[in-house]
Amino acid sequence: MADGFYSTSNDSDFKLVRDFILRKIVKSNDLLTSTFKVESFDFGSRALEIHNSDSDYDVMIVLEFPYFKDILVRPDQHRPGMYHFDLKDVPYNSFTADNLLDDRCYLLRDSVQTLMQCVLMNAHNHDCKFYRLRYRRKYKRHTIIAESSGRRFSINFVPAIKIHYEKYEWQAIPMEAPGPKRSNGCTFMMIDAKCEISLFKVGGKKIRDAVILLKAMCEAKNLPKIKNYHLVTLANELIDREDLEDLSLEFIFLDLLYDLVDAFENRDLPYNLLEDLNLLTNFNPSQLLVYRDELDSAYSTLRTYPGQESLSYGRCSWHFFGDDSD
Repeated sequence: MADGFYSTSNDSDFKLVRDFILRKIVKSNDLLTSTFKVESFDFGSRALEIHNSDSDYDVMIVLEFPYFKDILVRPDQHRPGMYHFDLKDVPYNSFTADNLLDDRCYLLRDSVQTLMQCVLMNAHNHDCKFYRLRYRRKYKRHTIIAESSGRRFSINFVPAIKIHYEKYEWQAIPMEAPGPKRSNGCTFMMIDAKCEISLFKVGGKKIRDAVILLKAMCEAKNLPKIKNYHLVTLANELIDREDLEDLSLEFIFLDLLYDLVDAFENRDLPYNLLEDLNLLTNFNPSQLLVYRDELDSAYSTLRTYPGQESLSYGRCSWHFFGDDSD
């Protein structure tokens, strides 16, 4: 059943446009490259191979300050999982001083986004082979829409700051979080997207299929606030604690669903690589209750299915495809 949700794709056009943007727009920008070392990598649903035919492509643009290992990382005391970056004792250029830091030498979230906008909007109305490119700003990402007579697709470019913290290297994404006004403009969320992808792929096809089915179930039950990163975090936690080789897809799926119910019950889904980050903070209390009840009901029903040999395909599949009777 999971194969019905998975979409293969020809990525050659994406790579063509991606490489054009990175080479001709991003890495040819003298201001950007004189301030940062610029790296990039693919991430998101397509890199994880859990995408469908309509999924966007995602590319992280990692910006590295020359002395990034010396940046002082300060956990936000009022926003667990958020961090501030103090560059007071780090050499930096005049552009950084004038445009990217506040009066305490803390890195400003919106200034990083504005810099990336100024760079990527130079792609607007450019042509790349058969594609006309358009730029659009969307919250924490910058989208390039590539359109030809036969195809249209989008690439989301997400800026991140390279950070060294607790002996590891992280990608710090500009991220707004509620809290005291003074530090509100300096919040970043730290992740390790490369590690997430590597660990997820260790789980193989069964973990991928289980996540695809769980995502389809959430969509069929109208639970749109559950995102891929919630499910991938649960999957990676399961990969860490279980030997999946001898487990069935049914067991893995139900285990993930149980863990998802438990997360909503406890109102806490820790990011498995940095556990002070709760991935459910974007849910309000009433949403947490509604989602918990819906997921718990699905789990209570689906856990009985593996023992029912005569169970019909239709009775099972409606949990994932929804009810088309209306």
